[in-house]
Amino acid sequence: MKYLIALALLIISLSTHALPIPASTLYRSPMMSHVTFTPNGKHISALIVEEGKSYISLIDTRDKEYQHIGSFDSDERLSEYSWINDETLYIHYVKRGESRHVLLKLSEKEGKFTSELVPLPNDSYLVDPLVDEPGYVLFAKNRYDGRLSYQLYKLTLAQLLDKDFDKGSLVEQKLKDVAFFGWDNIRKALFAVTVDIEAMKGEVLYRELTDRRWKHLFEITDKKVQFSPIGFIGDDKLAVLSNENTDKIALYEFEIASQKLGKLIYEHPKYDLVSGQVNNAGNGISSVTYVENGQHVIQFLDSGTTEGDSLIKHHFKGKEGVVSAYAPDNKHQVLFVYASNDPGSYYLYDQEADKVELLTELNPELMAFDLSDTQVFSVESVPGVNVEGYLTLPNSQSLNGVLLVMPHGGPIGIRDYNYFNNDTQYFASRGFAVLRVNFRGSQGYGKSFLNSGKGEFGKAIEQDITAAVNHVRKQYPFEKMCAMGASYGGYSALMLAISHPKDYQCAVGAYGVYDLPLLFNGSNYKVLEEYRKTVSEIVGELSDDLLKYSPVYLADKIEAPVLLIAGKEDRIADFEHSQRMQYVLEKQGKRVEHLYYDKTAHGQNTWYWQQHENAYVADYFKRTLALSEYHEMAGVKPELAHQLGYDLAIIADGYNFDNKVENSPSQALAYYHQAALAGDGRSAYNYGIKLVQKGKQLLKETQGKQTTELMGVDDSQEGTRLVADGISWVEIGSSLGYASASNWLGLLYDEGEEVTQDLAKAVEFYSAAVEQGYDARSQLRMGKIYCLAKDELRDVKRCTELLALSKLADLPKKDQKNAVTDDSRKLLHWIISQLYTYGHFDAKEIQLIQDLVKQEYGVSDVQVMLEGVEAGAIEYSRYYKKYRIYEKRKRFDASPSLVLGMVFEVEPQKGVDQQSKVAFIAKWTKEDDKGRKEIVQTNFLWGSQEDTWSTRISFGDDELFKGKLTVELSDLNNNLLATKTLELL
Repeated sequence: MKYLIALALLIISLSTHALPIPASTLYRSPMMSHVTFTPNGKHISALIVEEGKSYISLIDTRDKEYQHIGSFDSDERLSEYSWINDETLYIHYVKRGESRHVLLKLSEKEGKFTSELVPLPNDSYLVDPLVDEPGYVLFAKNRYDGRLSYQLYKLTLAQLLDKDFDKGSLVEQKLKDVAFFGWDNIRKALFAVTVDIEAMKGEVLYRELTDRRWKHLFEITDKKVQFSPIGFIGDDKLAVLSNENTDKIALYEFEIASQKLGKLIYEHPKYDLVSGQVNNAGNGISSVTYVENGQHVIQFLDSGTTEGDSLIKHHFKGKEGVVSAYAPDNKHQVLFVYASNDPGSYYLYDQEADKVELLTELNPELMAFDLSDTQVFSVESVPGVNVEGYLTLPNSQSLNGVLLVMPHGGPIGIRDYNYFNNDTQYFASRGFAVLRVNFRGSQGYGKSFLNSGKGEFGKAIEQDITAAVNHVRKQYPFEKMCAMGASYGGYSALMLAISHPKDYQCAVGAYGVYDLPLLFNGSNYKVLEEYRKTVSEIVGELSDDLLKYSPVYLADKIEAPVLLIAGKEDRIADFEHSQRMQYVLEKQGKRVEHLYYDKTAHGQNTWYWQQHENAYVADYFKRTLALSEYHEMAGVKPELAHQLGYDLAIIADGYNFDNKVENSPSQALAYYHQAALAGDGRSAYNYGIKLVQKGKQLLKETQGKQTTELMGVDDSQEGTRLVADGISWVEIGSSLGYASASNWLGLLYDEGEEVTQDLAKAVEFYSAAVEQGYDARSQLRMGKIYCLAKDELRDVKRCTELLALSKLADLPKKDQKNAVTDDSRKLLHWIISQLYTYGHFDAKEIQLIQDLVKQEYGVSDVQVMLEGVEAGAIEYSRYYKKYRIYEKRKRFDASPSLVLGMVFEVEPQKGVDQQSKVAFIAKWTKEDDKGRKEIVQTNFLWGSQEDTWSTRISFGDDELFKGKLTVELSDLNNNLLATKTLELL
């Protein structure tokens, strides 16, 4: 207890209670991104996310009012957009993996915008809007189908809108097999990447727009190497995207004279870069873009101006930031401001007034949480080598005394930043202190420091991390430590536990490399000399010496429990690394868990699965280190506890549904139980349903058998107990506001199978489901009860009001609390057939029901006669495009494959429109050999009189019987129109 008090006293700005942040709050798309100004500077445009839906929006610089001008469906993701003029926006987006290109034409009337979408050919794209030549654009279009060979056009906007490339000016047509055209707006230079498929090589060229001669920049001889120029950042230097020296596409300087990649400007720890932006001064990169969770994310690097830096420092003390967009007249700027405990906010800066106004926080929901600050320190690892570390301490009186050591990936050329970090905040909010270290090999501390990390896997790098750990532990007496990391960080986490077995109580390795020799031969590609040379430079030469630093061969030294996380489609750290590590740990009798994801490569690619992974790791720490439940931390109120329960629920879902995680019914049940205890209504429902299912299965298995003892409890009693417990948990789910639980309970008491039928209770739960937003089925089932009840619940008028589905469907979407679905429409058909079959109504009540049917289905009450009535075995004829009786026998052998039916036609009546709609009720009744009758199916049929009509029935294995089967057909006035009887043998 003393160390907890000492640590708490040292933390500055301590809140009363810092609360754990739900994964769904942290791991989500930013509210605003892709920010720029319209050409006239009157509006800011941005990608806005509201309630899970994405929009292109305009924000008025005067009153800050938002207007959505375009939206994206759930399967669509914005890649980029560019303003061509004030009325035209070019948009490139991806729909289900396929690129789409459109123009958005805007019209403004009295400050309100309307838009029109103009699709462009998918084999074309905007190279540049040519802001210095209003009315013209540079546009590339592929000349062939199935083969890349772009041509470059200079088009007027009218030509582009008409997709009239023939009237445009061909800027470049001689270059063959062009895979990419680019444009440097500052230098007015073109770039081109050509590909020779047969020779398996490519070439990067450039020229000024007015020059017809192309100059050679770079030759690509390895098909695995990518090289994309971004723009000039000096007279003899380019910024380029390449993966020549790294396993991911990173941003480099390219020295034209030497034809070599120079300084590494930026490499993301997890993702390939897809684009970059040269700053306005043309001397550096202002931002890069990568794809995270299906969304293009812009990472700001540099404002490019000292004015921007001083502006941030003047208005935002203790924060960092960049100028993310400039108005054309420079009177306004959009600032992006952030800190280690602030994910960031966008502000509008008015230069004349020297005033900033908030546009939005990146994640407004985080404002409710006390985010942890990060301390920056430096420590001498070995004489002459200082490393920088970041220590994030929880702002909480509920410190759990655990230090998480979190090495970054790479390891060469990557680094941690003192920026806001989702993972750091997620664990810090749960009471963990988090340590990150920029060890030797990290970027940003000079070439010598970077190179000194090469070949130091398990050696100098872990020495640096340990020096930082010792420095922190001298200041703060942590009781427990765990190492966790991804990619190289996963390797390092296990090596730290191996090297310091007494210090680490657990280790989490995600997407890690654990067998260093395997890096050289994990696939056919990895045996190539070019690849081996790159690996050797980072890891060291292939030799037996690597075995000394491979966790797979050091498993006997691991004392701490280990969690291995891997993607089965990982091509960077092959899945076999984790499989080998798991195997040797299990052979050594070590404690090891694994979490392996299908359809996953070197990390997660959606927010949902990031939530899943981190929720699982947090739960692993809780279980392994015997920590308190996160939802029971001080200050956690029921609503937050429910959200924290969702963290556990998505773990359960992983085990319950066919997704990326191997199914485990027992694990799903356990995690749903934990989530239910935290207050998650859906989990309480799922847990209850699973108990009911187990109980019913046990009762079914013991039915008709002599009871046996199961753990001292009678099987049938155990089954009954499980059913009762399950119902209780579903009731808890209902009380927690989960609509499906309430609807299920309504059905339970409506049908009276596992409980005594109680229609009043059924109505109570159906009403709750309606209030909680269940679809229209709860309302319909409640209506059925009001029509068929035999006591004070009976209210036919109320029944028909609730069954009026069309009125609900006609409401505006925003007012539709209970969605009208296909399932609810099908349910209404069935309910109407039930009313006519089981209901006993007076003339006034019958009229109400007939009026309802006319309103919902547009049928008339015209008297009709039938003809062509046949019954027997039925099938659908593709030739006649209708059901037909193919066996007219009256006797059939009962089998699950047998489908019986009746077909008929409506006899034409003089003076009656044959296209007017009519309706019928079909009732199927079985009679066994003892004369006992039971209605087994009812159908509501409606359509135009000229249709060919049918009603059909089939039986499952447990529904088969021997006896008579009678079908009766009646009209809406309960007049019997036809009847047929068949016999099952």
